[in-house]
Amino acid sequence: MRKAIIFFAFIVISSLLLGIFTSNTALAAQVADETITSAAAIVMDFDTGLVIFEYNAHEQRVPASMTKMVTAYVVLDAIEAGIVNFDTLVPTNEENAAFSVQRGFSNIAMPVGSEFTIRELMEAAVVRSASAATVQMGEAAFGTDEETIAAMNQKLAELGIEGYFADSWGLSPDNSLSAHGMAEITKSLINSHPIILEITAMEYIEFNGEEYRNTNFMLRYYENVDGFKTGFTTPAGWCFAGTAVYNGRRLITVTMGSEQGERFADTRILLDYGIKNVGAVIAEHIMGEISAINPNVRLGSPLMPISHFNVELAEHFTIRELAIILNEN
Repeated sequence: MRKAIIFFAFIVISSLLLGIFTSNTALAAQVADETITSAAAIVMDFDTGLVIFEYNAHEQRVPASMTKMVTAYVVLDAIEAGIVNFDTLVPTNEENAAFSVQRGFSNIAMPVGSEFTIRELMEAAVVRSASAATVQMGEAAFGTDEETIAAMNQKLAELGIEGYFADSWGLSPDNSLSAHGMAEITKSLINSHPIILEITAMEYIEFNGEEYRNTNFMLRYYENVDGFKTGFTTPAGWCFAGTAVYNGRRLITVTMGSEQGERFADTRILLDYGIKNVGAVIAEHIMGEISAINPNVRLGSPLMPISHFNVELAEHFTIRELAIILNEN
């Protein structure tokens, strides 16, 4: 009996320890013939919003510093509303100056009394992931950090995206967003404020007399990438929202909870898959809508093989017109 109890206790303790050591580890997912370490991932077509690949994409996770893109979004809204502008000078108060020299927050030092434009603060927040600059940028537009956070959560509500932000810069483990939600935010942000791509594509910035490299290494190692935002905390794992344009089509990728050193490798796999399959996904979607209107349309007929279906037709004809055209053929 004693041996049985000891054996049982050993199994329980081993199971608990296994859970502790594996709870934050990403589970490998297959993407075609490659494997990603992401705990959640998605590839989305920018123009149509169609999902080309997803893995746990609707699971709520901690977004880490990808949160800063939502802060940038609401500040850009404030600029559009005329509340502030890119040239608005923002003095650094004592609290943000003290925050800016704290290590571990991807910060850039901002001495008390120094002044930076909102454009400079946004570049520091987006390109270098500077947390104190993010807070200062939000306070300039909304008055307080609390009001910035309220605007961020309101933006989620406006977009119909499930999630929650407890801070404006991404440290809180209470921040919650899915990979699909992050992709939708990225899509909406680029649509609403395309100038953001001018900032996310910067390989480096100059801030307070110093030069800082973009934390997005994909800009240097993967062709046609022009954004978007990195993130890491222990609860979140390694995260990255990316975007790139190939053959005139923009793709959005999100990886959340990648293993250390793997978020860009995971993104490369996701982009490669998206480039190869976006046309087929769009064609299948269009043909599905056509079939719903006219079930007599034969998919993959010799006259219009689906593999050669010109997806650009969708930009010039309505679905009903396409159904008629295909039926006539």
